[in-house]
Amino acid sequence: MVLDMEKYVAQISKYKTEAMEILKKLISFPSVLDTYRENSVIPFGKANHDVLNYILDYAKKDGFVVCNTDEYAGHIEFGKGKETLGILGHLDVVPVNKEEWQSDPFTLNLRNGKLYGRGVMDDKGPVAAVYIALKILKDNGFEPQKRIRLILGCDEESGSRCLQRYFQKEKKPEIAFSPDADFPLIYGEKGMISYDIFHDISDSVLEEFHAGLRYNIVPSTAKMRLKKDLRKEYRDFLNRKKYSGDIIEDMYVAYGVAAHAMCPEKGQNAICILFEFLKECTDSVLADFMDRYFLWDTKGEKLGYQAFDEEMKSLTSNLAVAEYQNGHFKIGVNCRVPLDEHFVVIKRCLDQMKRQSGFSYTILSQRPRHYVNPRGFLVQTLWKCYQKCTKDYESKPMTIGGGTYAGELTNAVAFGPLFVGREDVCHIANEYMLEEDFYKLIEIYLCAIYELSKV
Repeated sequence: MVLDMEKYVAQISKYKTEAMEILKKLISFPSVLDTYRENSVIPFGKANHDVLNYILDYAKKDGFVVCNTDEYAGHIEFGKGKETLGILGHLDVVPVNKEEWQSDPFTLNLRNGKLYGRGVMDDKGPVAAVYIALKILKDNGFEPQKRIRLILGCDEESGSRCLQRYFQKEKKPEIAFSPDADFPLIYGEKGMISYDIFHDISDSVLEEFHAGLRYNIVPSTAKMRLKKDLRKEYRDFLNRKKYSGDIIEDMYVAYGVAAHAMCPEKGQNAICILFEFLKECTDSVLADFMDRYFLWDTKGEKLGYQAFDEEMKSLTSNLAVAEYQNGHFKIGVNCRVPLDEHFVVIKRCLDQMKRQSGFSYTILSQRPRHYVNPRGFLVQTLWKCYQKCTKDYESKPMTIGGGTYAGELTNAVAFGPLFVGREDVCHIANEYMLEEDFYKLIEIYLCAIYELSKV
């Protein structure tokens, strides 16, 4: 079969309505992790269970071979061969604050050429595009030389326990890509480490503090209750600093700007707003600690573990969670690390902080750097597909701080869906994708699947 670009673009137009209906249905499931229930029939919550079974059932009716692995993950399979081409997508999404959305985040909404909905970029839109690309190839008689598997997980945003279970029972693909990052292509992902700092301590000012939903998000809202009436001082502080906040009953609230933890400098951390106020206007010992080690520091400079690599770029440090209640204080931090050797530096700096302050820490998770040869078959083939479909011959493959499913495999990269020059709206309110970009994804992924599986 010779892939005729004009022919398959014409085929895409026939599938546009179906593609949009699938995306609409996927978005309708509020598939945010609630509570992890190991070995349950709903390990990541009912919505994740339902969205996985929806797309598997849909694919089965279309004649694909499907597999559900213990409700943790599943795959949609097409073709035969000794080797497997994997496309790794996820159906879970990060939490939403509905007050920050202009429309229902779980209803696909088309406004001014933009498709709005939680997951439309990360990662339900790309999943729908890949599925339609597979269906077009299958319907038109393409016979791949590899087994093609669209592998779908339900816990990518909270640790990828889904794929860990899946690969306990299924063979890992020899070659793969994940449609869950940027174009033209991501061949390297920074290492990742998350840690908590905690201490039992009495503070003269702060009574309780709450902020943060996930370690991979810059928190956009933070709340605290104080032992003193500082309403006037707080309003003056907000006006002077031009920060956004409020006082709701006895809670002091700060509103920042959410961002992905791989680029915390693009957000405005609400935790930092409140602790900056406490540092400036009170004698809070917790504010002193936070100012010394964390406030407005997105590179780990205050703790001393900043790092840079020419290819992988700077280390980033995201202050993601803060809790203080009944005298127990905890903060959670997520770092994206250029080279694996920097993990040792982070732990050494945390040990020094512990000696200096008396605050303890624990490492929650650690993931090594992921790297694929940029001159190899996988990278070069996908890059050529991107160029062929977009006519962009200037942009080059890159490395990022985000962690995708590609890191679960040896020979896998992240490939789209964010086009060059587009606004990165993953993990923030009013997540959207241009409608024209959604259809272009189908074209690119169709070309990529064909080129990688024809040999």
